[in-house]
Amino acid sequence: MKFSIISFSELDAGLISSWHRLQQTAAVYDSPYFHLRFSQLVAQQRADARLLVMEEAGQVAGLFPYHHLPGQQLNFIGEGLSDYQGVLHAPELTFPMSDLLRAMGKSYLAFNHVPAVMQEFASHAWTGSRSLCLNLDSGYAAYGARLAATREAGLLKKVETNARKLGQRVGDLRFEFSSVDAADFQALLDGKSQQFVRTLGPQADIFAIAWIRQLMEGIQAQRGSDFAGVLSVLYAGNKLVAAHFGMRSANTLHYWFPWYDTQFGEYSPGLILLARCAEYGAEEGITLIDLGRGEQAYKQRFATGFTELCEGAVSRPALLAKVHGGLWHGKRYLRDSALGVKLQAWRKS
Repeated sequence: MKFSIISFSELDAGLISSWHRLQQTAAVYDSPYFHLRFSQLVAQQRADARLLVMEEAGQVAGLFPYHHLPGQQLNFIGEGLSDYQGVLHAPELTFPMSDLLRAMGKSYLAFNHVPAVMQEFASHAWTGSRSLCLNLDSGYAAYGARLAATREAGLLKKVETNARKLGQRVGDLRFEFSSVDAADFQALLDGKSQQFVRTLGPQADIFAIAWIRQLMEGIQAQRGSDFAGVLSVLYAGNKLVAAHFGMRSANTLHYWFPWYDTQFGEYSPGLILLARCAEYGAEEGITLIDLGRGEQAYKQRFATGFTELCEGAVSRPALLAKVHGGLWHGKRYLRDSALGVKLQAWRKS
């Protein structure tokens, strides 16, 4: 196999065509994180963005967008913003990850959002997780029927009851699936920043980081049929009560940054917003809403499926990742042990 490394400014029509061709080879690549435009937008903000091109028999067989960091580690494109990680490659292509590390002159790559179907990563995994999803491929009514067959049979009915109460007590509800209003976008970013600071501290406000803020603005400006930023808003009267900003790639919407005004918490405006996104999204051609990794209660309540993810590391030599994996398992064992539970209780006291 032949490897070459280029910057995104060097992408030509042939490579762009190869990217789109490879993205069509597996359903896992439907996520907007695997779309060329997402990587290009990141590269506009990060000078360290690179693309590893893998060629087999004179044809592009794989592509790996990444950040070329100082030292021996590297990271996936978008770094911690990327809810899906991996390598785009032809289904028949097999390769050891150590070959990719060698080609990039690096020794270590940690991962935590790689789809488990990517065996080149899964064989190095320490643990697994899920990205919960809403299946809308037969429309919103069919989704509601599937949900009604689960333990959340009354969820959508309860959401609509809360929506009526919110409309009656605060003002008529107005929902927009894809707002282009600059004030709406600013309100979402400000509200999410305040949430980060309130719950995790000032250091957690990712929108205070220039390149991330600019990336969000770049995504919001996208209006393509196969890739677009999606800003959904829910108003009660003239008051913005909930909003969400994410990305869509053709028929997949990735639910990324939801927010709601806590003063209206009794009406669960965040749940109303998600239900409206599913209802109106289905009308806009969305067949899957991906809620991202995590087992938050609202995700479990709305989900009708999931994508399995894996977490671990690959290294050169392999022993380095194995040692780190052993340390990870040791910490997890201690955390879950009786002693670990007592230590956590002591720290909180």
